[in-house]
Amino acid sequence: MGTNNGYAEQTRRLLADAQSELGSIENDIAGLEARRATLEAETQAYELALQGYFRRLGKQEAAEPDWVKILGDEKTHKKRLRAIAEYKGGRIKVSEATDILYTKGFMHAKKRTTAYAIVQANLADMAEWHQFEKVGPGEYKLVGSQQSLMK
Repeated sequence: MGTNNGYAEQTRRLLADAQSELGSIENDIAGLEARRATLEAETQAYELALQGYFRRLGKQEAAEPDWVKILGDEKTHKKRLRAIAEYKGGRIKVSEATDILYTKGFMHAKKRTTAYAIVQANLADMAEWHQFEKVGPGEYKLVGSQQSLMK
């Protein structure tokens, strides 16, 4: 039986092409990671500069927290709602939580009203499981948390 040199040659070419493309992609990834690190450093520098500016003006609360950074590791709406409440001193308002989750891209609802209903349903469910307690219309408090002195 003879060997099929054409098959081996074609396979070698395909292997070389795949390895070349893989090397190119790895270089692209390294470049993107370097760019990402640069942008993260720039973002932190701008945030610090902005915080310093607002502090000098006496408007410390004017700078909005970086919700993407705060909530980025949380994978469910319920965990994000808990994180928002913890950040806000144990209290959470449905409308405020909806604004944060909807405008920062954590919810992919087509309408804000749908996002509001999702947040409301999650908080009501968490209240049933005694994770939150309802303290007013559209407002909940984490069970076991104390009201923050700063509001």
